[in-house]
Amino acid sequence: MKDRQALKLKIKKQLVWYSFIIVSIITLIVLTYIPMLTTIKYSFHDIQVLGFGEDKFIGFQNYEKIMNNSSFVKSIGNTFLLALMSLVSIPVGFILASLINNVGKGKWQSFFRVGYYFPNIITGVSVVLIFQVVLKANGGLLNNALSMLTGHEIAIGWLSDSHYSRFGATILSVWGSIGYSMLINLASLQSIPSEIYEAAEVDGANALKQWWYITIPQMTSCFAFLFITSIINGLARFSDLFIIGGNTSAGRPGGTLQTILMYIYQFSFESPQYGIASAGAMILFILTFVITLINLKMTGFFKKKEA
Repeated sequence: MKDRQALKLKIKKQLVWYSFIIVSIITLIVLTYIPMLTTIKYSFHDIQVLGFGEDKFIGFQNYEKIMNNSSFVKSIGNTFLLALMSLVSIPVGFILASLINNVGKGKWQSFFRVGYYFPNIITGVSVVLIFQVVLKANGGLLNNALSMLTGHEIAIGWLSDSHYSRFGATILSVWGSIGYSMLINLASLQSIPSEIYEAAEVDGANALKQWWYITIPQMTSCFAFLFITSIINGLARFSDLFIIGGNTSAGRPGGTLQTILMYIYQFSFESPQYGIASAGAMILFILTFVITLINLKMTGFFKKKEA
C-alpha cells in the first residue's frame, strides 16, 4: 500500500515537472518533427500540387534529377563559397575584440561594444537596402572612397556584376556579423585568467609571445564555435541574396548568388515541384549535419576532458 502511494506521488511530481515543458514539446512535434518527416516522404514522391491528386512514389528519382541538374550543382558551389568567404568576420572580430579589450573596462569599452554590435540590431532587409546604395556601381560610397584613394574613377558593380557579386555579398555579410563575432571573442578573451599573463611576464615573455602562446591557444574553443555557427548560417543564407537578385531565386547576377535554399524556394513557390524541393532540402540537411560533425570532430568536441 505504501509502495503504491509512493509511486503515485512520484508520478504526480513527474507530471508537474513535465507540465512546464509540454507546450515546448508539442510545438517541436507540430512545427519541426512532423514537417521534417513529411519532407522526407515528399522527397521520394512526384508531387505537383499539394493536397490534390495521388502522390506517386518514384524512389530516388528526385535526388538523381537535381544532382544531375547544373543549376543545383552550381548552387551548392555558391553556397559553400559564400559561407567560406563570410568566415572573414572571425579574424576581424578577434582583432576588434583584442583592441577593445586593451581599452580596459569602463565607459569606452562599453561604447565600442555597443557601436560594433549595433549592425546586428538592424533587420536584414534594411541592411540590403543600405548596401545597395553603398555598393552600387555609379556613385556608390565604396567606389567613391576607392576612387579618392587610387586617384582615378572606379565604377565596380559590387552587386550587379557577376565577377564581383560574391565579394559584394561577402562585404554585406561580414558587416552584419562582425559585431556578434567581436562580442563572442571579447567574452572569451576576458575569461582568460590574468594570472597566466602575469606568470608569463615574470618569465620574460613579451606581448607578442603572450599573444601567440597564451591568447591564441586559449581561444581555440571560441574560434571553433564561431566557425561552426558561421558555416551553418552561411549554408542557410537566403533573404539578403534574394533581395539583391530582384526578389527572385535566380541568384542574379548570372546565377552567382543562387544558394541551395534559393533553389529549394524556386521549386517550392515559383515553379512548384514539391518532390524536387523536398529532395533539395534533405540534401542541404545532410550536408549541414556532416559538416557540423566534421567540425566537432576536428575541434575535439567529442573528446572527454581529463580529470
